[in-house]
Amino acid sequence: MKFNHELNSRVKSLVEIKTTERLWHFPFLAGICVGLCLFVGWYFDRPAYGNLSSIGALVILYFIQAPLAKRMTHLCVCAFGFSLAFAMGSLLSFNPYVSAIALGLIAFFAHLITSYFDIPPPRNFFFIMVGAVAISLPFNAETIPVRVGLVSMGAMLSVFLAFFYSVFIAQKVEAPKARRILKKERCTKIVESVILSFAMFFALLIGNFLEMKSAYWIPVSALAIMQGKDLVHTRQRNLHRIFGTFIGMGLTWVILILEPKGLALVFIIAGLQFVIEMIVVRNYGLAVIFITPLTIFLAENSAGTMINLYDLMEARILDTIIGSLIGLAAGWFLHRQTLVSNLEKKIRGAQLRFKRP
Repeated sequence: MKFNHELNSRVKSLVEIKTTERLWHFPFLAGICVGLCLFVGWYFDRPAYGNLSSIGALVILYFIQAPLAKRMTHLCVCAFGFSLAFAMGSLLSFNPYVSAIALGLIAFFAHLITSYFDIPPPRNFFFIMVGAVAISLPFNAETIPVRVGLVSMGAMLSVFLAFFYSVFIAQKVEAPKARRILKKERCTKIVESVILSFAMFFALLIGNFLEMKSAYWIPVSALAIMQGKDLVHTRQRNLHRIFGTFIGMGLTWVILILEPKGLALVFIIAGLQFVIEMIVVRNYGLAVIFITPLTIFLAENSAGTMINLYDLMEARILDTIIGSLIGLAAGWFLHRQTLVSNLEKKIRGAQLRFKRP
């Protein structure tokens, strides 16, 4: 009886469409931010540059409902965080073991800082993803300043567009209800950061050890699973991630078979971003279907290389399965209250011993 109830609950979570107060304005803004970067890259015949700057443009997803000064400060700080994460990932990607340590450090500080300042969803996700994408690019010291500059320019473009959106449109939109905030102890945030950091380090290390072409997708998949608010939610996201990626690879196959190029590809990616922001708050599994081709077009083309369809599909599905399993295991530790409590006590004990004269 309990098994049937749990099965029904998971099946329902796959098809349930939640209600939301999000209007079409913000998803359209997100699509414009990403699409404009891609358009500029296409116009100047530098599509790889457009892809890199569009990764920085994802900072628009940290748009918050707040007074204008606070909102713009928040976005500027997030833009700086994107640039810092990308720079750190680029500088330390010269060695597979060093890069895994680097991603662990990025994850640790991203979670600790976003938890401390109570950054709303997507919280730490895109800071870590940006670092993972930087690590996945071929290491070339001469191109690092250009790459970091492109990501920073894309991020600042989003900040600039967010300002105009705030002045002319967002002021007329009714602010959503204030979300309920669960205050966490400082030690809890440190423990969570350590667990997340180790999961990202281990996930990328596995990908590098297996010499996977897109090893960054393993920690990103694991990270997406770990965004669950509790163990039940983590399991649901694991199911959504795997099913959504399988279907999303089919959608990617259809798009690549059509061989879109130039301006057509710009509109497709911008459209995918719009659709994702429209439905991600309604059904995560449905959104993953569109997230899969979007991340492939943005991340895989950022180095300016051609996509091999069948190799990509095989690698991405395997990466997703491995990453989802790591994320599920890490989520178990993350939401295991007795384990977290024991680690907190050890940290407090260490702090007390350190403070003693």
